Amino acid sequence: MALQQTAPLAIRPVARDDWPRALELLFAAFPESELPERISATLAAVDAGRLSLDGLVWAWREGQPVAAALSMAQPDGIALVWPPSMPAEQPDAETIADALLADITMRLDAAGVKLSQVLIDALDDREQVRLQRHGYQQQSELFFLGRSLTEPLPARLTEPALSSVALSDCENRQRFAAIVEATYRDTADCPWMNGLRTGAEALDCHQQTGQYDPGLWRIFMLDGQDAAVCLLAEHPEQDAVELVYFGVVPDFRGRGLGRVLLIDALHAAAARGRAVLFLAVDAKNRYANAIYSELAFGELARRRALFRSRCGLARESSTRS
Repeated sequence: MALQQTAPLAIRPVARDDWPRALELLFAAFPESELPERISATLAAVDAGRLSLDGLVWAWREGQPVAAALSMAQPDGIALVWPPSMPAEQPDAETIADALLADITMRLDAAGVKLSQVLIDALDDREQVRLQRHGYQQQSELFFLGRSLTEPLPARLTEPALSSVALSDCENRQRFAAIVEATYRDTADCPWMNGLRTGAEALDCHQQTGQYDPGLWRIFMLDGQDAAVCLLAEHPEQDAVELVYFGVVPDFRGRGLGRVLLIDALHAAAARGRAVLFLAVDAKNRYANAIYSELAFGELARRRALFRSRCGLARESSTRS
């Protein structure tokens, strides 16, 4: 008896009019009751300029779409990848996923993207093996943490020598870029990424997170010197504020500035009337995680981040755990 041949796959970019249909496939792992809200929120984020679906692709077989995946290149040359998703009943899911990942990889390499990042469930070993076949090797475990703003907040710490300025008042974006770049030195958050992007590129990327407000971007000065930076962004649809980035310049570490910045961020977020402050942190950053625990942050999720550099494997970490 002759073996049944599988119909060929075709990988295609998704036209704008087909975005809702493709997003149904991309969100196939979520309960069907959540799909309308997720699709609506995604399209609203696109309209607001916080998200791009130009990298949305899908796989077609016998005249029907069967799976979708998404890549989004950021201004800093780093791309975010949402791995292939499809209904659970697909019998050749690995073949379909491999075809989509190969297409995305080719497109990102051709576009000159320096690094691609994908987040998966921390326990999803099957997805990790699949991604490793396409060069995603370097990995970090990330904690996603949240802290209620309706519960009593710790009192602001007073430090006479400490002052701050917001970007809305400073009007010197390059100053912010310089201090962000300075905080990358000897960082404990994904340290092997140091040098992949400039501070200016990072700011352009951070500006696309949530609802950008230069009044929520602050530099902290100690004895008149730029010592730390904290970037917040509102997410009105989640009634939340995100701690997008905070860092301390190496010369000023060990003086408790991290705690000062976090408490200040809690009060700034609460002043906006939001319910939650949330963030992501490298699981290996013991110093930051100790402060988050002390300030009553709780774990919302745990994800494994995998990375791939252009035309090859992500470089190995120069740090040891």
